Amino acid sequence: MTSAERLQLASEFAAASRDQWRGMVDKVLRRSGADVDAHDGPVETLLATKTPDGFALQPLYTADDESPDAGFPGLPPFTRGSRPDGAVATGWDIRQRHAHPDVDVARRAVLADLENGVGSLWLVVGESGLPVDRLADVLADVYLDLAPVTLDAGADFAAAADALLAVHEDKGIQASEVRGNLGADPLGLRARTGAAQDLDGAAALAARVAGRYPKLRSIVVDALPYHEAGSSDGQELGAAMASAVTYLRALTGAGLSVAAAAGQLEFRLAATADQFGTIAKLRAARRLWARVAEVCGAPAVAVPQHAVTSSTMMTRRDPWVNMLRTTLACFGAGVGGADAVTVLPFDAAVGLPDAFARRIARNTHAILIEESKVTGVIDPAGGSWYVERHTAELARVGWAAFQEIERAGGIAAALDSGFLDERIAATRTARTNRFAAGEESITGVTVFPNKDEKPLRRMPEPALPAGGLPRVRYAEPFEAALEGGA
Repeated sequence: MTSAERLQLASEFAAASRDQWRGMVDKVLRRSGADVDAHDGPVETLLATKTPDGFALQPLYTADDESPDAGFPGLPPFTRGSRPDGAVATGWDIRQRHAHPDVDVARRAVLADLENGVGSLWLVVGESGLPVDRLADVLADVYLDLAPVTLDAGADFAAAADALLAVHEDKGIQASEVRGNLGADPLGLRARTGAAQDLDGAAALAARVAGRYPKLRSIVVDALPYHEAGSSDGQELGAAMASAVTYLRALTGAGLSVAAAAGQLEFRLAATADQFGTIAKLRAARRLWARVAEVCGAPAVAVPQHAVTSSTMMTRRDPWVNMLRTTLACFGAGVGGADAVTVLPFDAAVGLPDAFARRIARNTHAILIEESKVTGVIDPAGGSWYVERHTAELARVGWAAFQEIERAGGIAAALDSGFLDERIAATRTARTNRFAAGEESITGVTVFPNKDEKPLRRMPEPALPAGGLPRVRYAEPFEAALEGGA
């Protein structure tokens, strides 16, 4: 006897059928004025929503909506999470981003975060953040054996890596216990700047690190440049897989085994206010990587995922609404199985965040983990017909996007030729047009704007790498119009 036979929910009611539901939909649509008779196909398809990746989100999912077997948590293809127990015992890693160039301000902010729930640090160093030669000062009071650091140093990744490793050595931390990620990502920087970067140098760093620091990673497969340029979820996944494969080739070329090379990687993906889209994307990313690893002969081990709340959805006007957007994104990232999550402060679109904004960002995690008990269930979205089907659809289009990039010569060639920019630009333009037509809205900007709003003032963030793929914030042109600009 199956569990479904033992437990028959609502057994005292007559069984409902899809045809009955379809008849109710028909009546409601007719009352709303929809021309149902002119529609060719099942009536519910009038309620379907087409995604930027070309597949449709249906209004109803049932057991008839087939999807690949998702497996079990902690086992290949890791669709249901990288660990058998999920995040039940520990929650996800709360990772806060810091880019303030003032060393004293950064040191105080880092300590405040670590004293109030943050588990690891994401430090932007070099021209876009903290001075590389002052890294030791920023981390002077940090217990690095308890709070790992992930670096984001752009072209200065080698110097920043040496500086961080020197700090660990000065603190007496054994090489075998050093954790975190040195953050080399020449492919992501190439996407942002449009210029070739030191891929061989990143591979050499990984080869040096892998032998001595078994718990330390050196490469970030950052898909944010593609998301921030306006890519669809499938395009973001395809670019991430293509980048990861390029890194695997470079690292194995530098002398690492496939297993050791995979052990140097960490994925960074965007989390948006579309909570189900975020859940499905993270699950699909693990499934895709499991397939890549299988083809490459790598062991069946999940690569860590770092989810970051999307900067494209943030607004400068009515920035308080960003708290709601980032809460949804954080929820989606956590439920989707991200190992580490960064919530961008609500004032991130204005400039460098203040102490209050950083506090709200870290408390967003605390509410979801400690009060809402989001991590109290292993893979809470697992088994949902909608989520499983959405995951399968994203995996399909993500794999197709990956193959398309590989046919174009790989991620570097696809960037240099403009192939990837062209594909993403089409997606970006289509969404921008939907905002302009009112088919999508931005609360506080395109709908319900406060025209008498007093703007927030923040210190500008240091200039970020530019020259390649654009950085998009969908609210920006509408904010300019409200403020009497373009």
